[in-house]
Amino acid sequence: MKKSLIIITLLTILASSCFNPVFYNITQDVPPEKATVSGVINSIVRYEVNGKQYLVLAADKGIRYKEADSTTRTEWRTYNNLPFNLSGFDHTSSKHEGQSIIKVIADDSHLYILSTTYKIDDDLQLSVPDVVTLYSTQITSWNSNTTWQTVCSGSDYFNFTVEDDYVYSDFNAFCTNSVKTDHREAYLRCNNKYYKLGGSEKTSVTDFALLEGESKDSHLNSAVYFDGKTYFFNSNAAITNETKDTSAEYIYFGKGKTLKYYSKDDGVKTAIENCGSPISCLAPCKDALLIGRGDFSNDIDYTTGGLTKTTLTNGIPGNELAKFSTNAHIQLSESYYILTLINTDPSKSELQSTLYASIAFVGSGSNATAGVNYDNIGLWSYYPSRGNWNRE
Repeated sequence: MKKSLIIITLLTILASSCFNPVFYNITQDVPPEKATVSGVINSIVRYEVNGKQYLVLAADKGIRYKEADSTTRTEWRTYNNLPFNLSGFDHTSSKHEGQSIIKVIADDSHLYILSTTYKIDDDLQLSVPDVVTLYSTQITSWNSNTTWQTVCSGSDYFNFTVEDDYVYSDFNAFCTNSVKTDHREAYLRCNNKYYKLGGSEKTSVTDFALLEGESKDSHLNSAVYFDGKTYFFNSNAAITNETKDTSAEYIYFGKGKTLKYYSKDDGVKTAIENCGSPISCLAPCKDALLIGRGDFSNDIDYTTGGLTKTTLTNGIPGNELAKFSTNAHIQLSESYYILTLINTDPSKSELQSTLYASIAFVGSGSNATAGVNYDNIGLWSYYPSRGNWNRE
C-alpha cells in the first residue's frame, strides 16, 4: 500500500510539472555563457571610425566597442581615453569620486557621453546625482589620444528633483541611430528646451516634425530619420526599417503599451493595442519586429517587461504578438526591463540576424515569473551560429 502511494505521488508530481512554466523554462534553457559586458546599459549606438562601423555602449569597464559585423561574443574592447575617472567611493573621506556614464549617443561624426558625479544627500542618507556633463569627441582611431570637449554641464541644463526617495531627472539625450551614417543625428533635451548636437556646439531646435498623436508640449525622447526629415516622438521607442542598402519605408514606435507604425501612403496606424507592458525599445528584422518592454512606473515594487515580438510582412507589423522559436522569452523574461535593443543588419530575418539587448530589474523582479539574477544585468545577444539568446 505504501509503495503504491509513493508511485501515485510521483506520477502526480510529474504530471503537474508538465504544465508548470518554471519546469518548462528549465527544459528550454541553455547553459549560460560567462558574462563579458555587464552593468545597466541604456543605449547601444552605431558609430563610424575610419570608414568602419562599430557598436558602442557604456558598461562595467566604461566605454566598450566592437565591430558591428562581428558574430562572436569575445570581441568587445575597452576604450581607455575617457575625459574623467570612473565613479568610485572613497571610504576614508566618505565621498564619491569620479563620474558614472549615464548614456552614450552618436551622430554622423561625433560620439557623446552623458555622465554624472554623485553626492550624499544628508537628509535622505542616499547617494544622488550631482553634476551632469555632456562631452563630445571625434574618434578617428580607437588607439589614439582623443580630445574630449564639454558641450554643457551643471544645473543650467540638467535638473533633478527628489520625491519620496526617488530621484527624477528632467533631461534626456537621444539620437536617430540610423543604419546609414549620414542619417545619424544627436539631440539633447533639457527641460522643454531642445538642442541639435554638432560636436562641441549645440543649436536650439524649435521646429519639430511630428506624427499624429505626438506633442512637443510633452517631453520628446526619441527621433528617427525618415524621408529626408527627422521625426520626434514622446516615447523612448521609435525606429525605422532602414537598411544599409534601402531607405526606410516604415516608422515603428511605441505609445505606452500600444504599437503604432507609419508610412507615407497610409499615415499612422495601430498595429497592436496592448503589448502587455509599456514599450521601451524596438528592433526590426526582415520578418519580425522585436518589442522590448518595461513598466518604469514608480508605484510598483517589482519589474514587468520582457522581450516579445510581432511579425513583419513587407514592412507591415502584425496585429498580435507572436511566439519565439528561440529561447528569447525565457532569457529575456517578464522579470526584466529591456533597456535597449539593436539589430546590426535589419535586412536579415530574425533567425539570421545578430541581435543585442540589455536588461535590468528593480526590487525582486516580477511576481509573474520565476525570478531574477543580478548576474544577468547587462548585455545579451543572439547569433545565428549559436541559435539562442545568451549572455554577452
